Amino acid sequence: MKKLFGAIVAFALLAFNFNVQASDTQNPYALANEVATKTISDIKANKDKLTDKAFANELIEKDLMPYIDSKYAAYKVMGTSLKTISAQDREKFTAAFTDYMKQNMVGVLTKYTNQDIVPSEVKDVDDKTNLVSVKLFIREEGKKDLELILKLRKNNKTGVWKAFDLIGENISMLDAKISEISPIIKAQGVDAAIAKLQEGDSNK
Repeated sequence: MKKLFGAIVAFALLAFNFNVQASDTQNPYALANEVATKTISDIKANKDKLTDKAFANELIEKDLMPYIDSKYAAYKVMGTSLKTISAQDREKFTAAFTDYMKQNMVGVLTKYTNQDIVPSEVKDVDDKTNLVSVKLFIREEGKKDLELILKLRKNNKTGVWKAFDLIGENISMLDAKISEISPIIKAQGVDAAIAKLQEGDSNK
């Protein structure tokens, strides 16, 4: 179950590999649909290369990470400790959490099979809305569809939408990390939390 959820998370977040100029960045639903369709095509076209960790890492670093709000996610993980953490430690933890997310996705990308994404219904979003949940489905022949809920946040200064969480099998990726890492930050500090994240990377 844990491996399946990890695969779902990484696969869905890969949907943010896209060309911004060609995408409807003003509507998160249309954006998620367009990006998911393009990414499926790109992954299938490079399927034989995905076992190359260097290739997978480069793909994610260049095409995916710019569209994941890792800073917002990291700050959510720091939670109430954020106010007492120095700016330097905030930056250090954010960098470590971003790397954790990237390495997790690299690990799962190499295990990609042949799923398809079923697009979400496109809905209008007013200018005052800055948080949206987009429901998608992963479909694989002979298996039950898996429901995914991508959570996106709009930066009010730039108007850019980015993904920061995904819910699969009723489990929030972000909430899971908050439950695991936040207590470590409170009890042992940022360095201990970073060590825990790096421990997870080394086990991949």
